[in-house]
Amino acid sequence: MIPVKRRKTSYAALAVSAALLASCSGCSGSDEVKLGTDWKGSQTFVTASVSGHTVVVGIDPAAHHAQALAVVPKKDGDDDVLAPQLVRLADGTWWLSTPRKGERPDRFFTLDTARHALDEKDDMERLRELVPGRSLVAAVHDSSGSGRRAAAADGGTTGVLVRDAKTWKKVRDVRVPGPVTLAASDPSSDTVCLTAGQGSDMKASVLDLTNGRTRQVGKADGVQVQQLACPAGTPVLAGTPTRNSPGTTVKVTLRNMDGATVVSAAGGRVDAVQASKNTVVVAVNTGEDSDLIELDRRNGRELRRVTVDGMDSSSLLRHTRGGWVMVSDNTAAVVDLAKGTSRTFDLPGTLTSF
Repeated sequence: MIPVKRRKTSYAALAVSAALLASCSGCSGSDEVKLGTDWKGSQTFVTASVSGHTVVVGIDPAAHHAQALAVVPKKDGDDDVLAPQLVRLADGTWWLSTPRKGERPDRFFTLDTARHALDEKDDMERLRELVPGRSLVAAVHDSSGSGRRAAAADGGTTGVLVRDAKTWKKVRDVRVPGPVTLAASDPSSDTVCLTAGQGSDMKASVLDLTNGRTRQVGKADGVQVQQLACPAGTPVLAGTPTRNSPGTTVKVTLRNMDGATVVSAAGGRVDAVQASKNTVVVAVNTGEDSDLIELDRRNGRELRRVTVDGMDSSSLLRHTRGGWVMVSDNTAAVVDLAKGTSRTFDLPGTLTSF
């Protein structure tokens, strides 16, 4: 969803992290944040709010912990409502964009894991979602407010700026069906999957970043689409049946149709989806807990399932060498589908990135 609002601060979670507070050189304001040192073990990164500061948090799946590693410098005009975005490009580089108020451009940083630092880059665009491909990056325009009005005036399309992932130079501007509501990509290909509309009326399209051409794919009839994946340029639309009845056990079905894969989870809410050539993995919330379910993408057969107790949402789902990492507002979990195990641990603050 573009843009994404910050999650509400959980003061209970911040109280848990109070023991971590100490001095931090370069932090603005009187509040202080203690930084950890586990850069080497961190296999994925998020941002969180700790004592009023936005910090980059490294998650070590092997050690089952999350540490604040870098503080994002504050600047006048930073937006405290919209969420920052932290994405990993195909070459392993992490880019952080932080929104600013009004018409000001976002601030951009790269996360230098070797030097243990954030490097600030020149301001570029305002309120776009970065969607990385193999060698190109799509920057999708803001589709709210004036962006929505502009899209309506332009026949219901949204602008996408394509950049070279290494030089960050502009390659082309293209227009896609919009306003865009979901966007996903796969670092193995320079294609991006996009959706326009909401719920069961959502329509998906695939944008080839190399030539700017867009093709339409089928709708997910009967499914309220909630999440999107894009393995090798094929949309995977995941959600719940239009008539969803909560039950004691989540039942997930999969069908391939019209150039897309549709996943439907009855009895829960799809919080996240990831897909590869052969499998689809969905995080389904069932109330206070969540199920992580792996399906065979060819025939829809359920392969594995692990219930993560106490995981009441999954705002992020990422695969690492140490297993699947699920992240909620204040908690992270590492799930090993092969062994059928999960471990949860606290974040040092409240998740802010998407």
